[in-house]
Amino acid sequence: MDKNNIVIFNTKKPIYLMFLILTAIALVLLGCKEKEKATAPKVATPCEILDKMPKGIAKPLDVNFGNKVKLLGITIDKLPQNKLQISFYWQPIEDLGLHNVPFIHFTDENNKVLFLTAHDFCQKTPFEKLKSKFVKEMYVIDIPQSAINNKVDVKIGIYAPNLKSDFRLKIISAGGFHVDDNNTRVAVEKLSL
Repeated sequence: MDKNNIVIFNTKKPIYLMFLILTAIALVLLGCKEKEKATAPKVATPCEILDKMPKGIAKPLDVNFGNKVKLLGITIDKLPQNKLQISFYWQPIEDLGLHNVPFIHFTDENNKVLFLTAHDFCQKTPFEKLKSKFVKEMYVIDIPQSAINNKVDVKIGIYAPNLKSDFRLKIISAGGFHVDDNNTRVAVEKLSL
């Protein structure tokens, strides 16, 4: 054997082995990722369209927003890492039109908004698909550090982001819950964060 062949053989062998080892590691890691996907808990979709109202809603409500949609209940759960999981239960009555963004204000005892969130109603699903149905929406909200250890009122309304006036739907009836902001926001819960 010539000296050059031995050198070439010796340098190719470690590269070939390295390639095999890296390929084996990649396959093992890919298998682990696939296993993680299979065992990971399924996250509920932000909008579920239901034929009937589910049972076990923590806070039943009967809030009529402009004869367009009723808020029939809400469930709020504290999660680890300063998060809240909020589920809304709605009954669409008519097309919301431009008033299609529910909002939540978390206010202190002086009615100052500490933090808020808003979302498109049922991910902008057309009313034809919602007619005679019920809607469950679930969202996870981060609690800002500045709101930790505060008592807050949870207030819900619906608005039209593109309107300058009458941008919030008026509440026709609130089922005994306190309404403020010119009948456009209902206080549905008190929380200690």
